[in-house]
Amino acid sequence: MKCYFLTFLLFFSFALFGATYETQIHSIERGHKGEPHLILLMDGHVAFLEKSSNSLLDELLKSLENEEWIEVTLDEKLNLVSYKILNRLLYTPNSIFPTSDNILFSYEPSILTITEASSAFKNMRRDYQDESQCYNRAHIWTYEEYNRKSVYSNKLFLFFTTKYIRAYRYHWWFHVTPMVFMGGTDQSNWRTLDRRYTIEPLLTKTWTNIFMNNNALCPVVYNYSDYRNHQNDQWCYLIPTTMFFWQPRDIERLERTGYQKSSFISSEVDHAYWEAF
Repeated sequence: MKCYFLTFLLFFSFALFGATYETQIHSIERGHKGEPHLILLMDGHVAFLEKSSNSLLDELLKSLENEEWIEVTLDEKLNLVSYKILNRLLYTPNSIFPTSDNILFSYEPSILTITEASSAFKNMRRDYQDESQCYNRAHIWTYEEYNRKSVYSNKLFLFFTTKYIRAYRYHWWFHVTPMVFMGGTDQSNWRTLDRRYTIEPLLTKTWTNIFMNNNALCPVVYNYSDYRNHQNDQWCYLIPTTMFFWQPRDIERLERTGYQKSSFISSEVDHAYWEAF
C-alpha cells in the first residue's frame, strides 16, 4: 500500500513544474513582510511573484479585474517568469449563470456497495490528457458513471490554504475528485475515486495524505468563505458538493447567490471533454 503512494508522491512532486499554462487568474494573495505574492490561477495552479515586482503585480490585478485569459510561464520553483494576454475568446463559465436565482434543490446521493464503488472506479477512463485539469477529469468521470449506471455521485474539493502553499511552496491551491457514499450516509462512508492518483476507492484521510506533505487533517466545511476567510487557521479544507459542481466558482456562487446546480450543463461537459480527453 505504501509503495504505490510513494510512487504517486514522487510523480506529484516533479510533474508539471517549469511549464506554460493558458488560464485566467482566480485571485491574488498579497505577500507580507517580504513574502512573495501568490497568483492563484483558475486551473488550480499557483504562481509565486516576488514582492518587489510591483509593476507586474499591477498588470496582473488589472487582468484579474478584466477576467482576461492569459498565458503564464513558471520556472521549476513556480516563480512567474512571464505572462501575456491572449487575444482570443475562450470559454468563460461565469457568463451562462444567473446572478440572483435561488433554486431549491434536494440531492440524494446513491449509496453503493464496496463492489459497486470498485466497479465505478475501474470503469473510469484512463485515456486523459497528461496535462488535463482535475476538475475536468472529475466532471467527465461523474458524468459518464451517471449515464452508465444512474449513479448520483458527489465531488470532494480539497483546498490548500495560503499557509500550506507558502510553507511547502506548493503548486496547487485546490484539487477535486469524484466521491461516493459506500454503505451509508455518514462522513465515515465517504470514498474518494481519484483514478489518476490512486488505484482503488479510498477513505478521505488516506486520500488527502497523498497531497498533504505534513499529513494534516483537513476539516470539512460547507461554505466557500469558511475556507477563504480562514487561511491561517488550517493547512487545508474539504468541501463536498454534488456531481454537478464543476469548478470552485460554483461553490462561491452558491454561497453568494443561492444558485444551486441541478443538472449537468452541456457546455461545461463539452469543454471538459475537450480539455481532459
